[in-house]
Amino acid sequence: MESSLAARTWAPWRHAAAVVAVLSALMIAPGTASAAPRDAPLCDWLSGIGEAAQALASGRAAASEAAARRAFAARSRGAAGARASAALGLAAAARGDPSEAEAALEVALAPPTAPARSHLAYARGEALLSAGDASAAARLFDVAAAGRDLAIGGRARLREGQALLAAGLATEAVPLLEALLRESPGPAIASPARLALAKARRAVEDDAGAVEAYRALWLEADLPDAALAGEALAAWRAAGGPVPSPTTTDELTRADRLLAAGRPEAALDAIAAASEAEDPAPIPGRLESFRASALLAIGRADEAERLAAPLADAEDPRIQRTARWVLARAAARADRLDEASRRYAEVAALSAPVVGLPEWRQRDLADEAAFLAAWLYYDAGDYRRAAPALDAFARTHPRSHRAADALWFAAWSRYRLGHRADAAKAFARLDRGPLGDAAAYWRGRLERNPTRQEVLYRTALARGGDGWYGLLARARLASLGAPAERPVRPSVRPLPESADPAASERLSVAVELLELGLEDEALAELRELSRSAPIRGAAALVAQLAAFTGDAELPFRMARDHLAPTRRTLRWGHPEALPSVLPERARAFGLEPTLLLAVMRRESSFRREARSGAGAEGLLQLRPVTAERLAALLGVPPGVGTRLAEPDVSVAAGAHYLALLAERFQEPAIALAAYNAGPRAAAEWARARAGMPLDAWVESIPYKETRQYVKAVLADWDVYRGLAGGPAAPIDPLRPIVAPKTGVAF
Repeated sequence: MESSLAARTWAPWRHAAAVVAVLSALMIAPGTASAAPRDAPLCDWLSGIGEAAQALASGRAAASEAAARRAFAARSRGAAGARASAALGLAAAARGDPSEAEAALEVALAPPTAPARSHLAYARGEALLSAGDASAAARLFDVAAAGRDLAIGGRARLREGQALLAAGLATEAVPLLEALLRESPGPAIASPARLALAKARRAVEDDAGAVEAYRALWLEADLPDAALAGEALAAWRAAGGPVPSPTTTDELTRADRLLAAGRPEAALDAIAAASEAEDPAPIPGRLESFRASALLAIGRADEAERLAAPLADAEDPRIQRTARWVLARAAARADRLDEASRRYAEVAALSAPVVGLPEWRQRDLADEAAFLAAWLYYDAGDYRRAAPALDAFARTHPRSHRAADALWFAAWSRYRLGHRADAAKAFARLDRGPLGDAAAYWRGRLERNPTRQEVLYRTALARGGDGWYGLLARARLASLGAPAERPVRPSVRPLPESADPAASERLSVAVELLELGLEDEALAELRELSRSAPIRGAAALVAQLAAFTGDAELPFRMARDHLAPTRRTLRWGHPEALPSVLPERARAFGLEPTLLLAVMRRESSFRREARSGAGAEGLLQLRPVTAERLAALLGVPPGVGTRLAEPDVSVAAGAHYLALLAERFQEPAIALAAYNAGPRAAAEWARARAGMPLDAWVESIPYKETRQYVKAVLADWDVYRGLAGGPAAPIDPLRPIVAPKTGVAF
């Protein structure tokens, strides 16, 4: 853990890359070197370029500017002078001097072939806009937008529209922004573009078009600029403008999107506003179905059930299916199994959308409900009924992605009933499927012959690799006196060249941005490339470049999605995120940094902006209310819950919370279950199953998400320990679970 890959390799690589790039520039620009004064040492120029980039990347604008001036003094003409001017202009911009930044960047843009030309034009446009020359800024943003395949392209076109608007050229801004919205529907561009378009349309006295643009953004509800659009509409309406009052349908559209985004409290506010709207009453039961869904989402199941019960036979298909979904979930929470199973089967037989579910879940709902109709008996511990019901689901839904799960829980139900022979046969049915490692492990646990046990555990290890069942199998083999090493990955191979010309060109842009110290811009370009068609051939290079910056997300994603397993991809897949912050924070709260990294890997995949459907935010996925309660325990002023996107805040809060759970539950598996499902649920499971072996307890976690979460985090913890040169994670499959102590309950 102490030797971070990024810390070991990035700083010297950055300087070396700058040297390589500058030498390349000199070689492809005939006469540049000879045109420079002979007494200007090349090393001053090279070191100045490298130091300017490193200082800019670390936020030291003044130091970057001083180094850039030294480089410019050494080589002031041609490609060399343009590169020094680029460094000087970027440093001046970072220091807050737009006039000097604009002048230096104008020189930097003189050579027409620089890979980062679009980004330098964008930077000069920002400098001109800050200096008050919006018209000239718009022209520079147009130059930057020419790189349409680059991440900068959409941002530049947006800024061009905003600059035209600032210059009083709304007539030109309107068609540009309309075209941008057609070409870039993603929220990062579309949200501010709609806001700018509304302002532009209003400026050209297209009031109806302005209202339409504001309203479309406001209806999105969960976008960053939606609240601004709503405020603009309200202010315009109050001033007597042609802005109609929100309708019931408007407010319920917003509520639906807020529910799908995991914001039920905000959805309830929208539902309340819908009930006060002045337009005619909506379809009978519609408001109540929305309110029932929102109440269920915040845990008020009894109230949700009372609202939904009269709607179960509503004429409107959406209201009817929503009501039955709410009733099924409420009945399951109250352990009314037969009623819940019947309601889930009813939901599976219907096809109308359910209020408040995201689109991906709507598509899967029939299959999910049919599975839950059988699985809830297992969830409640009624294994005699669960086994045949789950077998029936697997027979009638052979193409379902839940079919293997159904067979697994049917087998496990027989295990819990003590029917060892039947359970072994049921596990054997899964030998060749995706659960083959689990099946082999549990057949080993059922086996009485030590020789046969060892064979089965080695099978589980071979199939499970670095996963949970591989970890368990290694522990059981050690207890049998037949220890096994961690899986060995193939040795590192040289990084391949990208065969795709477009990918190579975009990689060269990212490299030059890194050489200029523009790490965020380089990562944005690498992320854009990672989402494009040619990524597979360039994935290793994208991962390596991102890893040099200290980024964790891109190497992880490239290793997970595109790259064959090697020792290098194992490290990329388990990055040491935030090496200057995370180890210190973890140890301050008595945690192993490797465990906290494993939690982060599962919680957010190292995406700082990650947000769950339940409203959890940040790298360690805490809900704002939880973060505020933790802050109160530490005596920290309120406001932490609004800052979870900040890595330092997220890591500190997450480490504190996990440490409190570890202190209460004493067993890492239970602490992780509490982190995912909440301490109340985990405490109940630990008390009810105290004395059960650890491996069986994990399998008995009722929530599938939590069960998979615990397995994944513990397996990743072991991998991180191995990468750090440490021993295996302290997981003993036969260690009995102990009842929890008193402690954190939120």
